[in-house]
Amino acid sequence: MKHTILFFLLILSSGTIQARTDYFAEKQDSVTSLEKVKESYKLSGRNLVALAEKILYKKTLQEDMYLYLLRPIGKSEIAVPAIVYFTGGGWVNGDVYGQIPNPAWFRDHGIIGIEADYRVKSRHGTTPIECIQDAKSAIRYVRAHAKELGIDPTRIIAAGGSAGGHLAACTFLDGGDTPGEDLKISSKPNALVLHNPVLGEGFGKEFFDAHPEFSPILHIKKGWPPTILSNGTKDNSTPFLYAEKFTRLMKDAGNVCELIPVKDAGHSCDWPVSNPNFLPTLQRMTDFLKEQKFIK
Repeated sequence: MKHTILFFLLILSSGTIQARTDYFAEKQDSVTSLEKVKESYKLSGRNLVALAEKILYKKTLQEDMYLYLLRPIGKSEIAVPAIVYFTGGGWVNGDVYGQIPNPAWFRDHGIIGIEADYRVKSRHGTTPIECIQDAKSAIRYVRAHAKELGIDPTRIIAAGGSAGGHLAACTFLDGGDTPGEDLKISSKPNALVLHNPVLGEGFGKEFFDAHPEFSPILHIKKGWPPTILSNGTKDNSTPFLYAEKFTRLMKDAGNVCELIPVKDAGHSCDWPVSNPNFLPTLQRMTDFLKEQKFIK
C-alpha cells in the first residue's frame, strides 16, 4: 500500500512519465541478490554491477581492470559457456554500467554473463591500442581461469556494441597482445555477438589508416568463429553497408555469419533495454547461440 501511494504521489507531483519510470527503477534497484531473479536484464546497470562477482583480471599503470560476472540461477555441475561484453564509447568513453544488462540477458538464458572494464581515453588517457590489449587480456583471463570459474573454455563468446564490438572482433585477430602475457593461452573467442560494431570502415578511419592490422574487415578468412551482428539501416556512425560487406565477406570465406538489419534505426540500434528493438534483436541472438550449441 505504501508503494502504491508513493507511485500516485509521484505521478501527481510531476505529471510526467519520468516519475513513473523512476518509480520502477527504484523498485528494481531494491534487489539485493540475483539468486532468484529470472529477468535480471531489467535491473539498472549500477545494481547489476553491485551484485556481480568482481574479479581482477589485469593490473595496468592507470587502474586495475575488473570483470563483473553474473551467474545463472541454480548451481551447475558442469562447466557452462560464458559471454564477455565490452561496452561502446568510441574508445574514448564508456564504463561497465552502460551495457551490463546485455550479459545479464544471457545470464537469464542459462550461461555466465560477464561485463569487462577496459581502459578508455576519457578515464585513462589511453588509445585504441590499450583498449584492444585489455579486451584480449579479458578473454585470455577467462580461458585461463575457466575451471575455477565454472566456464567451458571451448565456448567463450566475445560481444560488444560499437567500439566494444570492434574490441570483441579484435580478440580473434592476431597481434595487439599485452607484452608479457602467456600467448599459449588463446584470446580467440569461440563465437562473436556484435551490436552495430566498428568494423574497420566508416567510424575510426584515421586509426585504421594507421593500424590496418586492427581492421576486422581486412582480415576475414576461413576459420572465423560463428558470428551474429546487428546494425541499423540508417546508422551514420557504423553504416549499414559495411555490416553488409562484412557479412558477405564472412560467408564468402566459408564462415557462419548472420546480419540482423534493424530497419530505420540509427546508431545504438538495439540499445538501451527500453529500445523497442532490444528484445527482438537479443532474442534472435539467443536463438543463434542455441543453433550453434552455446545455449541449451
